[in-house]
Amino acid sequence: EPLVATAVERLGGRPGRVADVGTGAGAIAISIAIGAPAAEVWASDTCGRALTLASRNAERLGARVHHEPGALLEGLPRNLDLIVANLPYLAPGTPGYDDEPATAVFSTGDGLDHYRRLLAGAADHLAAAGGVLLQFDGRVLEAERSELPWLRARLDQLVAA
Repeated sequence: EPLVATAVERLGGRPGRVADVGTGAGAIAISIAIGAPAAEVWASDTCGRALTLASRNAERLGARVHHEPGALLEGLPRNLDLIVANLPYLAPGTPGYDDEPATAVFSTGDGLDHYRRLLAGAADHLAAAGGVLLQFDGRVLEAERSELPWLRARLDQLVAA
């Protein structure tokens, strides 16, 4: 997945602190932990069953990942080098997703509410040189801590297009 490749490249084999927000089954967090073994990786999700599955997957694959229940950045450490997320971004009622779990694909409002809340709190959790990587509609969007307002504006442009 491009998000994982970008994260691993950004870490460059150096130690770092990474949070995968909205981890689901843990594929992104686990892949980063395996691809960047010097990194300390946290995975968070609001769904306890998803975190249990993520924990089992990490154990089965030998990945060192901390699992934290909570919404977005809740319960995650500060001074993170990288926050990654592949969150729901579709507006409720978007056709063609009837077979998908609603919480996995739909956000509130125009579909960007999860991302907006994440970006609103990201600076408080990032180290001075930290950054954010978002998977959005097949694209990887990257921003440094100082560029978070730009990233939010970019998301608004993409959803309006």
